[in-house]
Amino acid sequence: MLNISMIVAGIVFVALAAANVVVMLEASQPSRGATARTRLVAAHRAGGYLFVILFCIMVYIMSQRLAGVGITGHLPTHLVLHIVLVLVLVPLVLLKILIARRYKQSYSLLKGLGIAIFVISFVLVSVPVFSELLHSANPGSLGLKLTIGLIVAVCMVQGALALSKRNQSHTSAESSGIRQTPGQPTPFNTRENVKDPMNLLLALTERQTHDTKTLRFQVPKERRFRAKPGQFMTFQWTIDGRRVTRSYTISSSPIHEDYVEITPKRMENGCASVFLNEHAKPSLIVEASGPYGRFYFDEKLHKSIVLIAAGSGITPMISMLRYIDDLKLTTPVTLLYCVRTSADIIFQNELDRLESSLPNFKYEVCLSRPEPIWKGHSGRLSEEFVSQHLVDPGSPTFFLCGPRGFMENARQILSALGVNQERILQESFGESKPSADSRPLESRALETIVFLHSAKVCQASSESTLLDLAERNGVQIPYGCRQGQCGTCTTRVLSGTVRMDVEIGLTSEQKNAGYVLPCVGRPEGTVVLAV
Repeated sequence: MLNISMIVAGIVFVALAAANVVVMLEASQPSRGATARTRLVAAHRAGGYLFVILFCIMVYIMSQRLAGVGITGHLPTHLVLHIVLVLVLVPLVLLKILIARRYKQSYSLLKGLGIAIFVISFVLVSVPVFSELLHSANPGSLGLKLTIGLIVAVCMVQGALALSKRNQSHTSAESSGIRQTPGQPTPFNTRENVKDPMNLLLALTERQTHDTKTLRFQVPKERRFRAKPGQFMTFQWTIDGRRVTRSYTISSSPIHEDYVEITPKRMENGCASVFLNEHAKPSLIVEASGPYGRFYFDEKLHKSIVLIAAGSGITPMISMLRYIDDLKLTTPVTLLYCVRTSADIIFQNELDRLESSLPNFKYEVCLSRPEPIWKGHSGRLSEEFVSQHLVDPGSPTFFLCGPRGFMENARQILSALGVNQERILQESFGESKPSADSRPLESRALETIVFLHSAKVCQASSESTLLDLAERNGVQIPYGCRQGQCGTCTTRVLSGTVRMDVEIGLTSEQKNAGYVLPCVGRPEGTVVLAV
């Protein structure tokens, strides 16, 4: 009876090891959504706990059987091998637990350890099981034949499946006309990276403060939506019969792929922000594209972070915090949040919840116009306030988001504290710079712009963006954010000078090759574009 119990326990033991490897491989698939990946990681963790518990029980039973005998006695060869495999398996299991808890992103190492543990577990269980079967079976008996036949059948099925998968992959590649060639270098102007627009349905709204509201939009079921915490989207609103383009940071966690949230702050005389805060109702449909932006948290790169925000600049930060909470990451996070009054603190309840949920998260609020009862920090962002809440300014990555003046001040403070500029990231949407020249268009100097491929020559004021000019003259330039962030509209300048409001959407290679961002680019003199 004991032998049968041990055999069953051994089979369960191997099955858990195999399941953990399969779950880990599935979780590492690039095509897996964030939600599915989170569930698979949770399943892998639960399976790992069960494996360790069962392993400890089996080791205990083995030690009881060896009590009084020891390893130096006259033990059967298979039992000595059994003991050696257990001694090898113990440090491997401990090493995998250590890496899984401290170095979560070491997928390749965890994968290798998982496979090694499975192989050793299989041999560990197979040796005594087959030894027992062979010992109890009579030569030529039906049980022995069935066992050997089962092993051969399993091997043949595995081989057939592997061969079938290989042939299927080869056949599908041939039938689709796709040549299997090595990856090609990404061209400067990648049109296939354009994010196709989609229609979002406003599902619900939630008031955050007196002038801020969160809007949750349902993503179409047929659309795979993936964002990174901190990115933004571009929306095409229809307000009073005219099309209005605005970009808003995603405030929800990108773990949730079936919906996306934004949290616009009402601005005086702000066409879109007033509409969204006062008139947007559930069932509203809007065209949106994205996500865009290089301002985002990456747990593989950013081992500890400091978030410095002002006003509605909290929106990308709350997305990062929710993402960290959803994945149960141990990343140390400090948030320094500056607003005018306590009534202007956006996501106050959510921040309190996150502080309780995340052991390595702390946040401080600083009010520039505090009420008499306010007991926290007051005044504007200062070096004293920042240094007071930084243990080691030399190690974290800093994320800045807020008005332009606020971010310039924050960058100066961090520089004074010895922070390397490369570790300071900031969200700076390209702002349309209105012309300082109040003269009518006819009396201003006009620049000549040549769209070479489209065979069009146009004239416009030097304050017009190249994208606006292209649209007015029927020249097709794909675009996304219209803020100089996403790089979708990247176009090559063949001659002439273009002044850009921001250049964050360009890589250094693109800049050196003469590419510009028409959405924030303005001509200075005659300009010839390749488009």
